[in-house]
Amino acid sequence: MKQRTISFRLAAAVLVLLMTCAPLEACSLGSRGDAFDIPGFDMRVRDSEANAQAALEYLAPDGEISDGWWVPGERTRERWETLAGSWDSSTLEELTAAMAAASTMRGSPDEETAAAATWVTARSIEFAVDQVPPKNYTDTMKQNLAALLGNSPDEVVALAGGESLESSDLYGLSGLVTDAQFETALYRVIDNENAADTLVTVMLSYHHNQIDEKIPTAADPETTLLGLYQSAAQTMGYLDGITELHTNNNSTSDTINAADMNTVLTAQAYVDAAQYGLLSEETLEAAATGNNGGPFSFYTEVDGQPTITAPNPITPETAHSYINWRTLVNDSVMISIDSDINTGHSLGYANGQAAEVIK
Repeated sequence: MKQRTISFRLAAAVLVLLMTCAPLEACSLGSRGDAFDIPGFDMRVRDSEANAQAALEYLAPDGEISDGWWVPGERTRERWETLAGSWDSSTLEELTAAMAAASTMRGSPDEETAAAATWVTARSIEFAVDQVPPKNYTDTMKQNLAALLGNSPDEVVALAGGESLESSDLYGLSGLVTDAQFETALYRVIDNENAADTLVTVMLSYHHNQIDEKIPTAADPETTLLGLYQSAAQTMGYLDGITELHTNNNSTSDTINAADMNTVLTAQAYVDAAQYGLLSEETLEAAATGNNGGPFSFYTEVDGQPTITAPNPITPETAHSYINWRTLVNDSVMISIDSDINTGHSLGYANGQAAEVIK
């Protein structure tokens, strides 16, 4: 893998990458005018629910839930028929920005809004894959579509795990897009560095949220931690596999540095294992005394209790201090973390290499 430096940030217990465009949101395009003139939508605005609502109302002006599915109304069908025949290189960036903004509404507590946003997300993926040739994908369009795909983390995890969106109704996009459409969209955007960073950021955040949510109430915290980190590594391996599929397995042109990613993921797993009380006393003692007789920089004591912290940001370089700590001990949990992350990455990478891609 090439040695491209990727910075990682640990904030509010969520591991994220530093990147140009905020995760889950479309990229800002400066002062350029809006070719479609979508009412109430400004593609220069990020983190705005009103902006996302305006995009959703434009892309799904009418429809209703029927038998558990959102069914587009006549105006919505006409809108998409018009879009299919009216886009050009000057309008794709605004249109995909609106698609990305609308996709953020998938998590709405309002059932109809969430269902409409899910339908728009699926229709947007279909549009990007079936209507737009790869030669028309601009860097900004790729970043917008990466944000849209990042709003479907359950689907990414499913495909990374070798499951299909077509064989079950477990996922919001099941029955709305094919595996080939979803994976082709990933394939077409992941050669852009900012788009790749967006996807990695969102998926690491998703997995760490799962860890924070499930471990405190888990009957077996160790098994739960190991399983969740293997799943996270599998997702990262999947994205890495698709990246190398795009570059014909030429790792020197990768937009994802798997070695750096796994190093940071492993370090974070050690931190979580310590914070959830899964490491031995000998391991914590090594953190206090193993750095030339003194403590590692990440070791401190809170109310007299050994505490393992993480710097902000944590980078692949700073992550190596945790790896050095690991070499001083024979901790069974750390050994299992190493094994499960390696296994997860290998499984995900194989699924990424086997992705169904329409070229």
